[in-house]
Amino acid sequence: MKKHIVKIKSIEFINYNVLEVVTEKPENYDFEPWQATEIAINLEGCKNEKRPFTFTNLPREKDLKFTIKVYPSLDGVTKKLSKLEEGAELILGDVFGAIQFKGKGVFLAGGAGVTPFIAIFKSLGFQNEMDHNSLIFANKTEKDIFLEQEFETLL
Repeated sequence: MKKHIVKIKSIEFINYNVLEVVTEKPENYDFEPWQATEIAINLEGCKNEKRPFTFTNLPREKDLKFTIKVYPSLDGVTKKLSKLEEGAELILGDVFGAIQFKGKGVFLAGGAGVTPFIAIFKSLGFQNEMDHNSLIFANKTEKDIFLEQEFETLL
C-alpha cells in the first residue's frame, strides 16, 4: 500500500459533531465519487491508527475534501482529528470502495453513512443528471442533520 502525506488546508466544524477537512491532493491521486481512503494522523502514536473516510468532493477538484462525524466521547481517531489545525499532516492510503452509482433511484443513508452520496450527487449535478434521484437521510435528532441545504439544492 502506498502512503501519501498531505497537509490540512482547512478544518472546521460544519455541525456540532461533523468536521469538514480539506487537504492537499497528491499528484496523480485519482478516485471515483463514491470511493474512500484510509487516513491516519502523521504524529507519533497515531500513524498506525488508520480509519476509512469517503471523499466528499469531485475527483477533478485540486484538493481533497472529507466530511467526518466526530465521536467526542470516544478517544479515537475522529476526536484526535477534531483537535488538529491547518498545516497538520495526514497520511492517506490507497483508494478503495465497493459502493457505486448504477443508475437513477432512491438512496438510503443514516447519519455519517450519507458521505458516499455527497460526491455522487455533486457529480450527477455537475453532469445535469440529478432528475429522478431521491435521498432518504435519517438522523437520531434534527440537530444531527448536516449539509441539509446542500442536499436540498442538489436534489
